[in-house]
Amino acid sequence: MKRDEERKQNRTLILQAAIDCFLNEGIDKTSINDIALRSGLTQMSVYRYFGSKQSIAVETANELLKQYLAEHAQRCEATRRDGENGFEEFVRIVHAYIDTYEAHPEYIRFLQEMTAYSLRESLSDQLKYMQFAFLESPLNKPAHAALSRGIDDGSVRNDIDLARVSQTLTNLLTGGVNYRILIDERTQMDILRHTAEMIIYYIKK
Repeated sequence: MKRDEERKQNRTLILQAAIDCFLNEGIDKTSINDIALRSGLTQMSVYRYFGSKQSIAVETANELLKQYLAEHAQRCEATRRDGENGFEEFVRIVHAYIDTYEAHPEYIRFLQEMTAYSLRESLSDQLKYMQFAFLESPLNKPAHAALSRGIDDGSVRNDIDLARVSQTLTNLLTGGVNYRILIDERTQMDILRHTAEMIIYYIKK
């Protein structure tokens, strides 16, 4: 195996081990030694490839975000119907948001802890999910575009504030991450789905 291939393989092993450890045990309870043992490599190798636990946590967060967005996009595409109007597209996207969110409680718990960890360790500027420009984020942009199309085709009320509705949808999901501290997951999902239906009812013409 070439050196570059070996390096890539080892980084992948370490990152996957870190994902497993962080999702199952939490960030604070996971040590470099835990990651090394799970990856089958030495602690020295982990430090060589990543430098610190903080760097591993950042890369884990960014990789999980990438996987989450890819799954969300797949859910959206899987339920697409020919000839749907802007309102129907918006409903499809919102339901995909909620379904992907519900499918990964372990990621939501990690995100909750990672947000606090990043503030404590001054890592926020390295986290992709904290750098999204509001309407250009991979989560907001499709919903905002669907609303705009719905206004044009007459399926969505033309007196709504597009940015505000998009922000409300974002707050519903990001707020849910924090709210999960206070309530059980099933109750939270009921609240998320009910609130999402209120948004859908509000924008329908």
